[in-house]
Amino acid sequence: MNGSSLPTAPASFMERTRALGSQFHWSRGVRQTWYLFIGQIVGTLLGFGVNLVNTRALGPLDYGLYAATFAAAEFVMLFLDFGFFSSAARVLALRRNSPETQRRLIGALILIAVALSCLGAMILLGLSFFVVPLLNAPIADYLRLFSLFLGFLTLQTLVESTCRGTGRIEDLSFFNLTSKGFGLSLQGLAFAVGVYSLPLAIGVSLVGSLAACIHVLYKFRPEFRNLSPAIKELWQDLRVYGFHVYTGDIACTASGRTDSLILSHYVNTTAVGYYRLAALVMTPMITFSRSLSTTLFNRFADAKKISFRVLAANGAWLFFCLLGVVLAGRWIVHLVFGAKYDRVSDLLPLVAVACLFNGLAQPLNKFLGAQGQGRYLRTIALAVSLCTLILNFGLIPRYGIMGACYAGALGLFINLLLHAHYYRRTVRSLL
Repeated sequence: MNGSSLPTAPASFMERTRALGSQFHWSRGVRQTWYLFIGQIVGTLLGFGVNLVNTRALGPLDYGLYAATFAAAEFVMLFLDFGFFSSAARVLALRRNSPETQRRLIGALILIAVALSCLGAMILLGLSFFVVPLLNAPIADYLRLFSLFLGFLTLQTLVESTCRGTGRIEDLSFFNLTSKGFGLSLQGLAFAVGVYSLPLAIGVSLVGSLAACIHVLYKFRPEFRNLSPAIKELWQDLRVYGFHVYTGDIACTASGRTDSLILSHYVNTTAVGYYRLAALVMTPMITFSRSLSTTLFNRFADAKKISFRVLAANGAWLFFCLLGVVLAGRWIVHLVFGAKYDRVSDLLPLVAVACLFNGLAQPLNKFLGAQGQGRYLRTIALAVSLCTLILNFGLIPRYGIMGACYAGALGLFINLLLHAHYYRRTVRSLL
């Protein structure tokens, strides 16, 4: 009896140890997800504060110019990633047991990001001479004045990729708070002085974002010596994975951002302001899906499939938010932004449906990325970009701002279907 029981004791102990470790790991993942989610929600609320001030202080016309300026800058900066930041998250995750190597990788990435920012600033400066006939938006002076600071928007992508790759989700949560909090503080200072205008609104937003980026990156203690091996490693991953993701993302995201530009051309900048404000209102809905997927990125690299609990929690949150928008969306917009922005409430149901499709695809996207399926992601992005361009040019000129909402929802539904298809194909290959 004793002889038969002895061999089972070590196995039982090991099983209990593994189970305890699994529960701890899951608890840490849940905790990080909520850290990031709460940070993004509070950051969004601070962003609401910034936009509440801007909408009421600037009015629909100037707020439309404010939105058009950032839409043009963000569109240009999309082309200046080249896949470095997609590769950054993967390479940093692979080097998670070598902090010194991670510090050199981050140092190399900072230099790359600064170079890309300067390139973006020069492109925006050149674009300013053609922006009025192209976009029907008098924002040339603002692009010239803030070209360098608009170029530094690239650092936001660097911060997100660095925090995700190193697993420092708490720092990413802190960045989401400070990037808006600094801007809101500067706004308060400007009001205390008694001066506020459109250029100042653009300036405080950009300075606040830049200050938050510098603060978080400094905490990583980047190393700037002996960077050749780090740059070589990034370059190798860029060729194998990052550039495939970049070519797909650039096509998909650029075509998706054309909605604001086409809307500005065929309608006016005020419509752009309404459209972007509706998307801002729906930010909390998509935030949980992104937080959950970002937190689990490292674990997806070793997983055979996505846990049912993850998919169920994500789906339940999204449907709950959709129901809330249908029931209370109009009242919230009127209460927060005033009667001048009641037009935004008409857009919310369609924008919420688009966010539902987008949120359901988030875990699938991060899983494919963690598995190194860059070619699948590129195929998805290219197909969705083509469909989105067709939908934008087909619906916006005819239906205006509602056409932009229809196009967005249909494009993201196609995106979800393609992600589901390639997710199933990947899971079958792993089992």
